[in-house]
Amino acid sequence: MDRRSFLRIGGLGLCGVNMLDFVRAQEAAAPKAKAKQMIVCWLAGGPPHLDMFDMKPNVPSNRRSEFKPIPSNVPGLDVCELMPQLAKRADQYTIIRSVTTLNKPGNHGEAPYYWLTGNPRRPSGTEEYPMYGSVVSKLRPGPADLPTFATLGMIDWHTNNAVGSSLLGPAHAPFVFDPAKSKDAMTAMLSPQHELPAFERNADFLKAIDKGLRRLDGQDALIEGLDQHQQTAFNILRSPKLREAVDLAKEPSKSLERYSRLVSAKPRFDDGHPLHFLLARRLIEVGVPVVHFNFGYWDWHSDLYPSGRRMIPTFDACLAALLDDLKERGLLESTIVLALGEMGRIPGGNSSSHSDHAQFVLAAGGGFKRGTVVGATDKLGDRVVDKFYKIESFGRTLYHLLGIDPDTIVTTPANRPIKLIAEEAPIIKEAIL
Repeated sequence: MDRRSFLRIGGLGLCGVNMLDFVRAQEAAAPKAKAKQMIVCWLAGGPPHLDMFDMKPNVPSNRRSEFKPIPSNVPGLDVCELMPQLAKRADQYTIIRSVTTLNKPGNHGEAPYYWLTGNPRRPSGTEEYPMYGSVVSKLRPGPADLPTFATLGMIDWHTNNAVGSSLLGPAHAPFVFDPAKSKDAMTAMLSPQHELPAFERNADFLKAIDKGLRRLDGQDALIEGLDQHQQTAFNILRSPKLREAVDLAKEPSKSLERYSRLVSAKPRFDDGHPLHFLLARRLIEVGVPVVHFNFGYWDWHSDLYPSGRRMIPTFDACLAALLDDLKERGLLESTIVLALGEMGRIPGGNSSSHSDHAQFVLAAGGGFKRGTVVGATDKLGDRVVDKFYKIESFGRTLYHLLGIDPDTIVTTPANRPIKLIAEEAPIIKEAIL
């Protein structure tokens, strides 16, 4: 508690409100967390809603998917024939068909910022609103020897990870590494190349340098952020829990095979990595609060159906395996699992164009309902016609489930107060328990 808050609370005591009353009131106002952790599977480029979870078999042939719908185990929900495993597990997740950017913004360079922060943030010209994982790092950090917000490989295909920077500073930026790559530098550092005493001597040396920098400017926010980030990095690099989580040799062979068999011998540049699903689960198991990964590139224009035949079955098998693993370990109820991209797609023959007005979000665990469909699109799948929600509502719903008040005030580097979700919007009550 800072001095100003202490004096303000002290003043409340003079008015007949004591400290205990104040604490009780704060606890009563705080949302109760249904989710302790979260996994975000980001489908960059816009997965085709009409070819996956919002199929329209009765539309004209020039708008109809080449893929056939199959029934899921939830009455009334048909899914793509390339997703038989998710069809069998539809009673474990919710499909939201009524949240879109409405093209404000809706292009590849801007929509990821909107979806991943809950605010219409742009690459420049707006506040650098933080990603959900960065807010968790700020307000509800995990164990000191683990990253609170881990990203496997990349955050998003289009933004070149720029969305990871935010007004919360470098101390709360995502910890980006990729254990699925054999030459990933950060992962290599998890295997100590120095004896611990020497490593600690290096840490002491860097602390001495920091003290010198502070003499120059003890109030510099960047130095403060780097200091905390540096200490976190040292703790993480010495963490046996993280080292074990990314060591897939520790995974039972039968379990590993469920994911590794899907790794292509000659992967294309735009394929996602199936092992990211397994690594996400292993990181959740050891206690990492938020794990994010970009699974492939879904901006299919001239090759909608060839790309769909290649990537949708892998997505189906991997996500189904992840849901099974979390459920078997008793982690699904406390872990939000999301699969979404920045937009949907409008088919046209074998090609497709962007749909900024209709798409899907798959949400499971962590307080989301099971076996539910929220919202509906028109007969062509172009526009939402039932239970429309803005992305601000989606962001507020996530914070609600994570036990974070979306109206929490944080300050910008210029010391200007802003809310986590700037715009008032209702939570998506139809999607949550």
